[in-house]
Amino acid sequence: MPGLIAEILSEKVAVSYWGVHGTLPVPGPSSLRYGGNTPCVSVEISGEPLYIFDCGSGIKRLSDHLAATKVQRLSARVFISHTHWDHINTIPFFGPLYVRGNQIEVFGPYQGDLTIERAIAAQMESVYFPVTIREFGARLVFRDLREETLNFGSVRIDTILLKHPGYCLGYRLSCHGHSVCYITDNELYLSTDPRYDLGYVERLANFVRGADVLITDTTYRDHEYPTKVDWGHSCVSEVADLAARAKVKRLHLFHHDPDQSDDDIDVKLKETREALARLGSDVACEAPSEGSKLVL
Repeated sequence: MPGLIAEILSEKVAVSYWGVHGTLPVPGPSSLRYGGNTPCVSVEISGEPLYIFDCGSGIKRLSDHLAATKVQRLSARVFISHTHWDHINTIPFFGPLYVRGNQIEVFGPYQGDLTIERAIAAQMESVYFPVTIREFGARLVFRDLREETLNFGSVRIDTILLKHPGYCLGYRLSCHGHSVCYITDNELYLSTDPRYDLGYVERLANFVRGADVLITDTTYRDHEYPTKVDWGHSCVSEVADLAARAKVKRLHLFHHDPDQSDDDIDVKLKETREALARLGSDVACEAPSEGSKLVL
C-alpha cells in the first residue's frame, strides 16, 4: 500500500500561478486579491524539471518562493509564449539563473534571425540593464520552436501558433494522463466580425480539447473589446465559446487588462460563467489569483 500511495502521489501535476495580469504590473489596493504581476505559471511534476510558462513580473515571486523553500539545485524548462515585454522583462530577476550547477532550458517561438537567446540577451544589454546575460551562472540552453511536438520522457509538449502580433506560441503539456493548456496572448474575433476565422477556432479547439485546465487570454469584457480589436487579445464570449467547443474540464481566465480591478475581474468571471451556461456547457470556470495552486 505505501508503494501504491507513493506511485499515485508521483503522478500528480501541480499548476501554480505567479502572475495573472497582462501588459504591465499593477501594484496597489485595486489588485490585492488577484495580484498585480504579469504572466508566469509553473507546473510541478514529481521527478521532472520545473516547467515555467512565461517570465513576466510574476517570475520574481516564483524566484522568491524557490529561495524560501531552499531549493539547492534547480532543473527547469522555460517556455516563452512570445517576446513582448510583459512576458520576458523580469528574466534578469529570476535568481536561479545566477546559480552555478542549475540547469535551465529556454524555449521560445522561431522568429527568423531573432533567436530567443538574442531577444533575451538584447533586453539585458548595458544600455537597458546593468547585468548582461553573460553573467548568468546556470547552464543555459536555448531553442527556437515552431509548431511541433517535444517529448521529455513522460512529459509531452505540443505547440500551436496563436493569433497575436508577431510570433506567439500556445503550449499543451501532457503527463500521466493530465493536460494543461497555456494559451496567451491570443485574439478570438467576435463571430460577427469579418475577420472571424472559424477554421482557426476549430483548430485551436482541437488543440486544447479535453484539457484538464485551459489557461487562456481573457483580457476584455465584451463591452470593452470593440475599441481594442486587433490588439491581439480576447473577450469573454469568444473564450467561453472556445472552452465549450473544446469540452475542457476547467477554464482559467488569464492576462487581465491592467485597468481592471479585482472587482472588475469578479464581474468578468461572473459574465464568463453566464456565457458558458447559455451555451449549455458544464465547464468549471475560475479566475486564479497569484499564489494559488491547482493539483490535478
